[in-house]
Amino acid sequence: MSTLTEDIATLIRQYVSYSEGMDFAGKKAMWDADDSTPLLMPEEAHAPLIGWDAINAYWSKSRVIMESLKSQTANHHAREIEDGIALATYDMRWIATLAGPKDAPRKPISADVRVTALLRKKPEGWRLFHLMEGPIDLMAMAREAYSQKASDLFPDNAP
Repeated sequence: MSTLTEDIATLIRQYVSYSEGMDFAGKKAMWDADDSTPLLMPEEAHAPLIGWDAINAYWSKSRVIMESLKSQTANHHAREIEDGIALATYDMRWIATLAGPKDAPRKPISADVRVTALLRKKPEGWRLFHLMEGPIDLMAMAREAYSQKASDLFPDNAP
């Protein structure tokens, strides 16, 4: 018999594997399709993505701007906060390479984030309806972004 945390950790690992494969239909299947206003807040987004139109547009753009993505999750915790509603948290490290000209060298970028998710119990299992990422180390992200911009502008003198 599995526990709530194990069930949700399994769902999260599957969700992350869909992200790595740019399988956005697979990712969407992990969400509550009956929820008309799901909320996704990726760490790089300036505002929450609310509703399927906003989330689908974000996923479509991700497919174009990312060449590769690898992620690892850890420290999964979940608890049912009300009958059929669960709150989950976990840590995630992602490493991505942004798309660009094939002849231009590109360095991967990465970040560590903390994630909070709300899930609803459906006949097919737990499904997301709210997922929010928060960066752990903003200064490291800022230095990395500055370094990447500098190397793009001045490839011979990059830090």
